[in-house]
Amino acid sequence: MNSIFAELKRRNVIRVAGMYAVVGWVLAQIGTTLEETMGLPAWFDGLIVALLLIGFPIALILAWAFELTPEGMVKTEAVPEGESITAETARKLDYAIVFGLVLLVATVLWQSSGTDVVVVDNEVDTASELTTGSAAEDTSIAVLPFADLSPASDQEYFSDGIAEEILNVLVGVKGLEVTSRTSSFQFKGADLGIPAIAKSLNVRHVVEGSVRKSGETIRVTAQLIDADNDKHLWSDTFDRPLTTENIFAIQDEIAKSIVMALSDTLGIGRLEPVEVVPVTENLTAYELFLQARPLFLARLDLDVADELLARALERDPEFSEVWEMRAALQTLKFEYGYSDLAIDEADQLGNEFAERALSLEPRSATAMAVIAKVDGNAAQALRRKVNLASVIADFDKALEIEPRNASALLWRGLRYLAIGDLDASLEDFTKCLEYEIYYTPCMENYYTTLAAMGRDEEAITAYLEGLNTSTVQVGYSHLPLLARNGEEIAFKSATNNEHLLQGWRRHDELWLAYQNPEQDHSELIESVRNYVDNREGAYEEIAEFVVQPLGMGWRIPDTLLLWDASLKHYRQTSEFKTYIRESGVFEYWQAAGFPPQCRPVGRNDFECD
Repeated sequence: MNSIFAELKRRNVIRVAGMYAVVGWVLAQIGTTLEETMGLPAWFDGLIVALLLIGFPIALILAWAFELTPEGMVKTEAVPEGESITAETARKLDYAIVFGLVLLVATVLWQSSGTDVVVVDNEVDTASELTTGSAAEDTSIAVLPFADLSPASDQEYFSDGIAEEILNVLVGVKGLEVTSRTSSFQFKGADLGIPAIAKSLNVRHVVEGSVRKSGETIRVTAQLIDADNDKHLWSDTFDRPLTTENIFAIQDEIAKSIVMALSDTLGIGRLEPVEVVPVTENLTAYELFLQARPLFLARLDLDVADELLARALERDPEFSEVWEMRAALQTLKFEYGYSDLAIDEADQLGNEFAERALSLEPRSATAMAVIAKVDGNAAQALRRKVNLASVIADFDKALEIEPRNASALLWRGLRYLAIGDLDASLEDFTKCLEYEIYYTPCMENYYTTLAAMGRDEEAITAYLEGLNTSTVQVGYSHLPLLARNGEEIAFKSATNNEHLLQGWRRHDELWLAYQNPEQDHSELIESVRNYVDNREGAYEEIAEFVVQPLGMGWRIPDTLLLWDASLKHYRQTSEFKTYIRESGVFEYWQAAGFPPQCRPVGRNDFECD
């Protein structure tokens, strides 16, 4: 045994093994660092370790068989003892090897000790996070917009529509946590790898794919990726004739394959089965619907969206999803300035279209929500008497059917805000943003409600986040919130917006008036009203939005400001009490209870802070 050890030492095999261990460990650390900093696949550092392990016996064999000399590499037997380079520097090399090995062992022990300390120090918190968050993390999934590979690259609406339909199906699967459309679709065209996108969305699984529509054929490619290891759990390509039947069949196969792959991979048993139900048999109607939907969701070109849907109904009058979307569009077109109809006519059309949708699909949550919205808005604007309890009940019914319906959550939140139930309002806007994080109306109403609750610091933070993500409109900023928090630049940037008072010359006076709202500002109020009246296409609502906090009297207040601290003086007036009675709010309070900021006085009166 001693002779073998002596021979290994003479041939420098032991020294090579020591050096290999030190250098190999350094290379492994470099591999791990490169993987983390450069976003390389999860298998990269494993590959480095595998290559090092394979190389180890090869290095030992070469050390046994060959010796490095001044003349180069020669067989060990041909080298007289004492003439190899390694022999001449053996002692220094031994010291270096020992030092490297000691450093390696010390580093490993320190890392292990550091990990143990972290676990002990955070034992309770870490256990809590794992208990409450691990299942959600494992079953989380995002559906990215599918790439448009069509020859003319003009089918983006179609490829997006396919991905969105798959997302909507997966949303209905109990046990899956599906990232919202607005969250996942922000990465359209982004030059990022799947692990980076998954990390940003905080999901484990990602669905991506492509659509190629050419002539009378369609090719859809889809794949499910486990972002933890960048491994493909499932992928497939579907080549079919271009028909609606085949499109829905492809969506069904993709959704079912994804659910099956996740069930098998996660070992959580079968997730709830899915089924894609065809919504129309007419391909042209379906394509028109897909073109209109992104406009509806973004609240852009709503008149164009309505025209597309009208053409879809010419092709298929029984297309219920088109009817429900048209129902929602009628009042939205009026509110966003895309309609020449009077509000009563828009309401009537909205109700007619919603009833038509319900006749075709009795469980249409959007249609139910539209009817409730129309009634609630009519009561708020004092156009007719409405039972507000029935309005809330209709929203509740719609959200029982489709809990993630962002429009229904938004509209119910606004109705709660109008009746002074700020806690319920904030809850709806919060849920809306959980499901659709970049949904502008919900973000705007979310920070507005925080301001009404006196939570200005949180409201400013939410407003800033909305600006960071372009999910608030500067032209409709919460002016009282900005004024009472000293945000002069933000305030004047908002009032100088083209939607408000761009071109008016008295913004500094307006800022000072907001700092002293209790003073008489009647002349300034009149200046604002005259300026707005003389602007082409301006609305009276603009003047009221700006000057309400300065004490101007009005019959119908802005609901978004109604409970804000800036309107406290208004809430002490007879005009406020008249409005609350005529809008049906007082009757609702008597039946359902008063909000915290108001209380009954006797049997038929009330007061509010």
